[in-house]
Amino acid sequence: MSRSRTDPAPDSPTQPAPTRPSGIILAGGRSRRIGRDKCALEVGGRTLIQRVADALGEVAGEIIVVHAPGRPPPELRSHLPLRHVADPFEDAGPLVAIATGLEAASRPVAIAVGCDAPQLEPALLSLLAEWAEVGKPLVAPLHEGVPQWLCAAWRRDALPALRERIGVGDRAVHEAAEALEAALLPPEAYAHLDPAGNSFLNVNTPEQLAAAQEALRQSTRRSAPA
Repeated sequence: MSRSRTDPAPDSPTQPAPTRPSGIILAGGRSRRIGRDKCALEVGGRTLIQRVADALGEVAGEIIVVHAPGRPPPELRSHLPLRHVADPFEDAGPLVAIATGLEAASRPVAIAVGCDAPQLEPALLSLLAEWAEVGKPLVAPLHEGVPQWLCAAWRRDALPALRERIGVGDRAVHEAAEALEAALLPPEAYAHLDPAGNSFLNVNTPEQLAAAQEALRQSTRRSAPA
């Protein structure tokens, strides 16, 4: 992807987003590498998708779960309005899922995240929403030199551009991001919120699941009173 088309995030906005964003959980993947539904896997006594919903619940005003047709995810609990919407077809991919979620969203900004991120930092999600409210229609954090497109804030006014790309068969998220001239949030802008980049840890393999479980155990030990 050409870096010349992707802008760095601007200086911090002086005002927070005036309304809570929508939260979109992308739950339509087939989980082929792990061999079972990732959404239902448990880490620390909660399913992966419940952990994602709980993190979004701290910053969002509603939660929209986008799933594959005929394959709804496990039951979720949330104090927020919660809706399930299906992708228009099987194996739609993340860009179609993001567009589906944006179409269902009632807020001007939405945070779209995968269902398999057990350590999302709510304060980072809130920061992304603030950037999208005042800047580019897509804001994603940059972690270890890689844009994290599946932990990003999208404005609903990006929908026409997404529909146009999807309509001509272009479903690559990074190419859509380039077309939208997405802003990248550099590590120094969020290091105080998530210094280890735990928000970007995904569970795609049994080894990553074991690592996530161990990381949570270590975190619990560190936070326990002496």
